[in-house]
Amino acid sequence: MATQAQHTPTDSAEDGDDSGFRLPTLWTRTLGELTLSYVPDAGVEMIPTRVYPASVEADWAGHRTHMTPAGHLPMGCGALLVERGGTRMLIDAGHGRISGEDLKHFQHAFDHVQDLPASLAALGVDPGELEMVAFTHFHGDHTGWARPDAVEDPRSLFAKARWMVGEGELGSVPPGAGPILAGQDERTVLVADGDEIADGIRAWSLPGHTPGHTAWILDTGDGRQVVAFGDAMHSPVQVQHPDWEVILDADRDGAERSRRRLVDFLARDGVYGFGVHFADRQLGTVDDSGRWRPWDEETDGS
Repeated sequence: MATQAQHTPTDSAEDGDDSGFRLPTLWTRTLGELTLSYVPDAGVEMIPTRVYPASVEADWAGHRTHMTPAGHLPMGCGALLVERGGTRMLIDAGHGRISGEDLKHFQHAFDHVQDLPASLAALGVDPGELEMVAFTHFHGDHTGWARPDAVEDPRSLFAKARWMVGEGELGSVPPGAGPILAGQDERTVLVADGDEIADGIRAWSLPGHTPGHTAWILDTGDGRQVVAFGDAMHSPVQVQHPDWEVILDADRDGAERSRRRLVDFLARDGVYGFGVHFADRQLGTVDDSGRWRPWDEETDGS
């Protein structure tokens, strides 16, 4: 692919935590047979103690590398383009049509908005030709451009795509709320834990944030794996604090169990994670010290 990574590393903190605090831009990485591209759509700055109500201000003193100088916690909102062999698909569908003006009590400000169509165009991808979009869950910042009202075409931005959805996630939709996805009844494929939806791409059920929250495990073809884990964790701080629930977790005990399973898996050799909300250091692993270590192209290879 012509698009090259645009990631700029941040300085390391004294405690060795090298996570970033800037909102992400478009990037592409290749691991073995797998090519991943982050497709940005929106960014938001969060108020840390409100997003993580179990934390207090003093808890964040050791996590300044995750925060802006003003003390806010940046989180990106976007999608992951996955290419392997003959498969080209998205994981999640961005934030979609948002004004950036309707802030929740745990949000400070929005940054770039409605960028996903332009981001896909920069990658040379026609969203109308994608055959699958796999969702981690049904929250609006993950279903945005797949929603019935996303664009004038009632089929959404992804006119031909099938919707791959974890079993149980339909139960997260409030009664009478209407369809979350365009053509939801006809186009949705319910996926069970462990199901392979394409060569080297399988579902991993990590419930708690929502009832059917699903991570997607991607095989690189050379013995490594990448886990796109959605909102099982929202920030690298949860690697060290898996007991810190997020205010939007539907089942806080279940979400903590899933986080602990995820952290254990990411600590294995050859396993990487993709945290869609992890500011500008979204691809990484858990190192021997139990911290998030962002992927380094020079040391981790391609």
